[in-house]
Amino acid sequence: MEEFSAATHKPQNIAIKDIIKQISNGFTLQNVEDITLLEEELKLELSDSIIIAPDYQRDYRSSIIDESSLIESLLVGIPIPPVFLANDRFEGLQVLNVVDGQHRLRAFYRFKENKFSLSGLKLLNSLNGSKFNDLDFDTKQKILTHKLAAIVFTDFPGLDFELEIFNRYNKGTKPLTPQEIRHAVYNSNLNNYVNKFAKDMVDNKTSKELQNAYNATKDRYQKKKVQESIFVLMNILESGINESYSKSSIYAEEYMKQKSQLEKNESIYAHDNFLFVKDSFENFNKIIELIGKRVEFPFSKEIYGISSRNYKFQVSIGMLLAGIFHRMISYGISLEVLDDEFALEKFLDYVSNLFKHSYLEDPEYNASSTNPKKMRELINIIDLEELFN
Repeated sequence: MEEFSAATHKPQNIAIKDIIKQISNGFTLQNVEDITLLEEELKLELSDSIIIAPDYQRDYRSSIIDESSLIESLLVGIPIPPVFLANDRFEGLQVLNVVDGQHRLRAFYRFKENKFSLSGLKLLNSLNGSKFNDLDFDTKQKILTHKLAAIVFTDFPGLDFELEIFNRYNKGTKPLTPQEIRHAVYNSNLNNYVNKFAKDMVDNKTSKELQNAYNATKDRYQKKKVQESIFVLMNILESGINESYSKSSIYAEEYMKQKSQLEKNESIYAHDNFLFVKDSFENFNKIIELIGKRVEFPFSKEIYGISSRNYKFQVSIGMLLAGIFHRMISYGISLEVLDDEFALEKFLDYVSNLFKHSYLEDPEYNASSTNPKKMRELINIIDLEELFN
């Protein structure tokens, strides 16, 4: 029988007043510009801060009615499901990420901070319209001293088991998507970078060309579809098409696992690799922005003249472009050659003709458009010397 270590998880009961303090510390910690400048005493104070919305969490979507109902449930003794936290490091300090229970914890924090008035209460309707400061002492005390059940994960047994653990604890709540679970399990500096890049697109802090290219809608961002696509492209930019990967999601999962493991092992290579990946991805995006001035949705069939309004981001097209750029870099051809308007036009004409007459538009081809063998064959057809001379 195969031996493995069990996941370490500690059931705890934490007073809501202590949870609110840890959440407040988490907000303070995330706003510190340089943690290395903090006094040791303050660092210790901020240790075990709760990061209420780590990168893999959903955006906050609860209504005031939902939040009020939670407060009412506590006051009348209706059981509240446990929250799930996971030990992590934030700029060198030990913190607790919220794996499941963000909405519950944020509701308690918001109410204590007088951010909303109770509304829609059915059992304690006399409290409707009340903020925390409006309540009598006994009611305030009942809320703050209530012990909330929490399960804190530490020392996962290994990457092969982590996803299954999160999947099982995730059942019975609002299920996380596969990519949300990956963010919970395979945390890394690259995750933080990707999530910020995706959020910047949604918040209109990047060019319209990039927003269109990645189809960076709020819904796709919240479900982590944008982030998953980025990890797929990053993997291919760095390593090319992998014929052992049958689905695009495998590229994302294996890449995130690899980068997380690098950091967990405290490899001196981890930081240099992060900078390399970031630089490669940003150079890639510069070209995508240029293409986006000619083609509204570059990662779609529009790149070869077929309208794709309902399919603005097609992962197969993105993978092929990333694969072509990987091959260029491998041959020592800098992506900067495409900064030239004539070279870019020539490249787009070539790629358009290549894709249009490939398996992508073959009516007799009925297998996956991300078939790795087909993709590699198509990418390897390109005569780079002819194209860039």
